[in-house]
Amino acid sequence: MKTYSNNPIPDVLKWKGEQLFVAVNHKENQVVTEEDEGKRYECEFTVVEKNSADAAIHAFTRMQEDKELDDAVIFNFEIEGKKAIEIKKEYQNRVSTSIFKPLPETGFLKKGEIYSYNNGAVMVVQDHERTIYTPEQTPALFSFYREITDGQEWIPQEEIQLNSTRTYNGKTYKCIQAHTSQEGWEPDKTPALWQLVEEQPEIPEWVQPTGGHDAYNTGDKVTFEGKTYESVIDANVWSPAAYPQGWKEI
Repeated sequence: MKTYSNNPIPDVLKWKGEQLFVAVNHKENQVVTEEDEGKRYECEFTVVEKNSADAAIHAFTRMQEDKELDDAVIFNFEIEGKKAIEIKKEYQNRVSTSIFKPLPETGFLKKGEIYSYNNGAVMVVQDHERTIYTPEQTPALFSFYREITDGQEWIPQEEIQLNSTRTYNGKTYKCIQAHTSQEGWEPDKTPALWQLVEEQPEIPEWVQPTGGHDAYNTGDKVTFEGKTYESVIDANVWSPAAYPQGWKEI
């Protein structure tokens, strides 16, 4: 929603309860006619239900993709007996993080402000003076959103969706319970949240055996002409094409 004021509009304000007013696309109108009195400053804003980068991205996606629902959230309306902000819709495309200002290297950061950062976004979770350390080095100060997450390195203060994957200490884990990551809940310490993804050995291409010493035995797997086969006999020296009875396609 667009809003106007005669005074500069802050990036973030308290709204209702834990909800936050978060603004983007600020504009200052240098010359204001009498007809446009009260419109010296303008911006677009929406309401974020909690102090997290993922929630902010969802809210601004809702603002772009579903204006009717976004207006209902802002005015605290109910839809079919349910508060509008409690209605969770999944949108095919999420808003680009480029709509947010880049994270500054210096200056005071206020809780609830959201910035583009490292192909994603961060939301400030504690008022603080910007330090020389990266957000990843100070996870108590930021909440993280990354546009591409599967297979990325695990970090704290990120909302993790069911079945998404992260790497940690060189191993890949799959999320088995949605949660917000935090220090002490690393994947190798929380089997209730993460499942180790066992690496599958690469299946070799079939090679013509030269004798019994390198023949295939029952259970050996090979790829052959773009398909995968498992030997069903011992001392198998034939290809799946030459002796189909000795192999089963898997």
